[in-house]
Amino acid sequence: MKFKTTIGSLSAMLLLAACETTSTQPETGPEIITGPEVGVPAEGTGSETGTGETGTGETGGTVIDNNPVDNSGPVSGGPISGGQTGTINISTYYNDLTGWHNFDHRAALTALQRSCVSFANKSPEDFLLSTNGYYGQYQDWAAICDQAQATPVHDNFIARDFFENAFLPVNQSSDFTGMVTGYYQPEIQARRVKDAVYSEPILSPPDDEAVLSWPRSKISDSVATPIAYGKPMEVFFMQIQGSGVLNLGSGEKVRAAYAKNNGYAYTSIGRLLVERGEIHKDQSSKQDIENWMDQAGPDKARALMNENKRYIFFSEETLQAGEGPKGAQRVPLTDMASIAVDPSFYPYGLPVWLETQIPSGKGDYKGTAQQLLVIAQDTGKAIRGEHRADLYFGSGDAAGDKAGTMKHPARWTILLPLHLALQLASIS
Repeated sequence: MKFKTTIGSLSAMLLLAACETTSTQPETGPEIITGPEVGVPAEGTGSETGTGETGTGETGGTVIDNNPVDNSGPVSGGPISGGQTGTINISTYYNDLTGWHNFDHRAALTALQRSCVSFANKSPEDFLLSTNGYYGQYQDWAAICDQAQATPVHDNFIARDFFENAFLPVNQSSDFTGMVTGYYQPEIQARRVKDAVYSEPILSPPDDEAVLSWPRSKISDSVATPIAYGKPMEVFFMQIQGSGVLNLGSGEKVRAAYAKNNGYAYTSIGRLLVERGEIHKDQSSKQDIENWMDQAGPDKARALMNENKRYIFFSEETLQAGEGPKGAQRVPLTDMASIAVDPSFYPYGLPVWLETQIPSGKGDYKGTAQQLLVIAQDTGKAIRGEHRADLYFGSGDAAGDKAGTMKHPARWTILLPLHLALQLASIS
């Protein structure tokens, strides 16, 4: 059953309209390196996707109603705080969501628990989205976060029951789709000492602030302290992703986490090669670009990389089992359960049900129909608009192969706290 409620110009807030891919996305055959860095802090409206800098949050207190609601007819309600209006459909249960009952909800619960850690440091009266009250205040999510933290993640049935009792799925009446691409955390070989193979520095931020205005071509290990050294192309692509795992040999691994950048805009070298006729737009993957660099030789490869003047500095972090790099919400990303969104449209911590195609590996551009419950926890310069997201695939080559191939329409359904959804519908 569904009912409609008027809540103001909600068209800017709903997740089911089609989006245009940004200019950094390839026309076909998604290219891993075409979007600005994934895994770097939110820097206002111009951030890359990834490890974040949007502060931690705070929750307040409301009680979750565990009883099903009989929404037997259309109900009209007035605007909530923020003055938004529009028409939405609220499903009373989850039978409308393809694949919901067969899905494993445990990773999404883990991701939500991590978002709730961020919520715990926010003022209860603050809105999740300061420009729109549609998603409520942090205090509207307090009881949900309390219950989420108390819910064990080892049992899928318990995890699913938690979401069903705490949230209602909310859809726009029109059946449009958005676009989802993918990102990942690379793992590269690196060494503490520079040699002929591992020659490219992975630099920590410089002490001299003036260096932060230099282009890539001027930056070397003479201006900042190296964490380690890697192969030039691998370090370059790690910078584009914004973070990475360094395999230092002898079993030692650390994370190179985004720390700072030099302020230059990102330039897609894949797009440059396509525009110059060096590679075809259908062959613009990371591997295709690496192949071109190998054939062109180190000098031309270096010159091409320098055309992307943007440079990323890193900090070294200890790896924690089961945790990805920190996203813009400043909580660890969760494999296949975290997405990057435009935070001017959607708040961090928002659950979203995606119905899309997921590639099985490199070159599987068709993908297989899958459904996912994900949490908005990240952002990115290439992730712009109300219907655009990047799905975090995890770490390593296998994740990178899938992320680099992922570019599919997706039907989106947002999940709102039950009591908040009913408040929007003016139901007591």
